[in-house]
Amino acid sequence: MKNKIIWISTLIIAIFISFQYWNALQVQTAFPSEQWSRSFPITTEQSNYSKLQSVAHEDGYTISLLDFKKLVVLSCDSNMICETNRIIDELSTSRNTWSDHENSFYIRDNQLIHSTSQTAEVVIAANVMNFTKTDNTLIYWTEDQQVIVLDQSFSKEQQRLQLAEPITFAKILNNEVFIVTENKKGQYFTVHHVSDQLSKLFTIPVNGPEVLSSMHILQLADGGYSFLLDTDILAGGKRTKTILAAPFDLSLNQSPTFSKLTFVDNEKQLKNIRFPQIYQSEQGPIITFSASLNDMDGNRVDKVFVSNSFGDVVDVSAVTKIDNRYERSMLINDQTVVYFKMTGPNRSLEYSSSNEQIKQASNGIMEGDYLAAAYAVIGDLFNGLLLILFSFIWITITLAITYGVSSILHRIKLASAYKVAYMIHLIVLFSTQFVFFHKFSLLENLIFRMPYVTESWQFTIVLVASIIISTLPFLIFKYKVSEDTFHSIILYTTFMNVTILFFAIGPYLF
Repeated sequence: MKNKIIWISTLIIAIFISFQYWNALQVQTAFPSEQWSRSFPITTEQSNYSKLQSVAHEDGYTISLLDFKKLVVLSCDSNMICETNRIIDELSTSRNTWSDHENSFYIRDNQLIHSTSQTAEVVIAANVMNFTKTDNTLIYWTEDQQVIVLDQSFSKEQQRLQLAEPITFAKILNNEVFIVTENKKGQYFTVHHVSDQLSKLFTIPVNGPEVLSSMHILQLADGGYSFLLDTDILAGGKRTKTILAAPFDLSLNQSPTFSKLTFVDNEKQLKNIRFPQIYQSEQGPIITFSASLNDMDGNRVDKVFVSNSFGDVVDVSAVTKIDNRYERSMLINDQTVVYFKMTGPNRSLEYSSSNEQIKQASNGIMEGDYLAAAYAVIGDLFNGLLLILFSFIWITITLAITYGVSSILHRIKLASAYKVAYMIHLIVLFSTQFVFFHKFSLLENLIFRMPYVTESWQFTIVLVASIIISTLPFLIFKYKVSEDTFHSIILYTTFMNVTILFFAIGPYLF
């Protein structure tokens, strides 16, 4: 009889472990949102990359990864199968780079340099602060505040402009050129438009505690423009991230009004918007960014989001899930986002797609899912250890009441004292657990984390079911409660019940 009890107990535990593993596997294989596929890794060396840049060509993409020592240039086909094209050393992350499948432009020792995969480096200009480039236009600015526009061959000057203030940002957008300068004394930026001459469009005042992380200029679907500011506001030792936007056109001396953008995912407002990037598609601009938020466990998670709407309230869709830290995303086309996944101190490159075929390719078990689900179960079960510690509270109370009642029943010489005491034990065990979870835990958060429970009454059913299952071995083998078996049945039922709760509730307790 003892061996049968052990076997069926082992079977019950195995069923609960399998159930938890199945749940973890469902979470692992779920899409981050209805619009986007799961993450696909891109084969490349891990490093502390800080910048991403992409150039499209007929049969694929060139993706450049810049860390604090080197630029890694990848050649990727249309299926995002990538290989290293070349590596360029001794570059700074504070300066821009631009690479396609053959050409690279970068700054080293304040020299703007052009190189190819076949030829040596050629210095284009010296004393260069920074540059920006598209397929057929290159603009750089120098230490003496000159802006130089090169022709399509990148060997002859097309235009040279002298500015009165330092240049901080330049943007080439559909053959329109915008230059932003900074007046540090007056604490404002000036936005210029470059045509045959330099035209002042508007100024942007900056408050004392406000720090600009990045600027973006985008063209809206209606043909107008919008200026985005990625700001950090420092106040009272606290940093607040804010994205501001203002519409503008090409007329002179405007006074655009900046408004704060609110980003919403499934009616939940996102905060700490970081590393926004704009992709200018034929249908209009698309924004991608990473946002830090706290999950229901209070843990900080970083997800990548995408949106093609640009109102005061921006509805976004999640590109990644919450089980890892993702950041510095970039759209390489209107259906594909590449981003970094944090792996310890380094970053690896991954991508997601809204293409239906690619989504279906990630719908199901992918390489590494089984192992990742196993790690998730092991990690979740550590939370169950806390439940075991708390269980000593209701175990102590329950056993004290059970043996107290048993002693009273024997004093009055009740014929079925052991059976009645056992029934009272089960009732008290359930009651103490019910009170504990409702009074001393955040039940709403616990129910939210449990994948098979949505209401408090369903949670109560879980408690009742755990009591019933813990008595199953004795019911199946018709094990009778008597003077000889009372103590062993009481202890077995109690600790088997705790074991069931360890697997059923424990992983979601904290």
